[in-house]
Amino acid sequence: MYLTLDIGNTASKYALFSEEGILRFHGVFADVESLWQEEALQGVSLRACIFSTVRKDIPWLTGLDCPVHLFSSSMSLPISIGYATPETLGADRLAGVLGAKWLMEKAGKAAAEGKAAAEVKPSACLVIDAGTCVTYDWLDAEGCYLGGSISPGLHMRYLALHQQTGKLPLVSHEAYDLSWGRSTNESILCGVQQGIVGESHRQIALFLEKHAEGQVFITGGDGLFLAEQQKTKIFVEPLLVHYGLMHALTHHENK
Repeated sequence: MYLTLDIGNTASKYALFSEEGILRFHGVFADVESLWQEEALQGVSLRACIFSTVRKDIPWLTGLDCPVHLFSSSMSLPISIGYATPETLGADRLAGVLGAKWLMEKAGKAAAEGKAAAEVKPSACLVIDAGTCVTYDWLDAEGCYLGGSISPGLHMRYLALHQQTGKLPLVSHEAYDLSWGRSTNESILCGVQQGIVGESHRQIALFLEKHAEGQVFITGGDGLFLAEQQKTKIFVEPLLVHYGLMHALTHHENK
């Protein structure tokens, strides 16, 4: 079995994969110490572990009787990187793109059954990760990571309005469908949600202008909310980063 760990700003998740790359189990954990208490990990024989973290402090992973790999852009990867400063590239952004690539390849192999290989062409993709921040990352059809953009996430926007002003309240997120707010709380919900939805529409439109046959993936804690606001075909995959980590690990082992 393979263990993948995604250690984020506000939440950390783990996933177990078979040696064939099939997802067996996944869950969340508070810290590394509590991770080893997870029932799903008891008695499991691990072949390898790979983890990504967006935190400055790298967790000290102990208690594993297997190779442990820190995921980064310096690893041998199944994509090329066109980013000017790969050493500053967030591991979650890169892993998300790798996850999308892996899922597209699996779908392509399934579609290729009974078809000539030339008929199945690789596709570009846009990966949207709606978490603490919202990131938009582009991979072209040749498998080159081009870059992307970063903006504040939903809850960061609510918090900024409260902290950077004298009187605006801190509101809790709930879907708001009207075009205007009828109170201060509703006005904040309306403004924040229209802003982030309009931003995502623009990013998707820019991507599809350049890659008409490209695919759009959404992940992250607020991914489902954002996906429900879209008018184009979207693939929602909460474990996209884990699929990317698994893709990187198997590529590393096969090198």
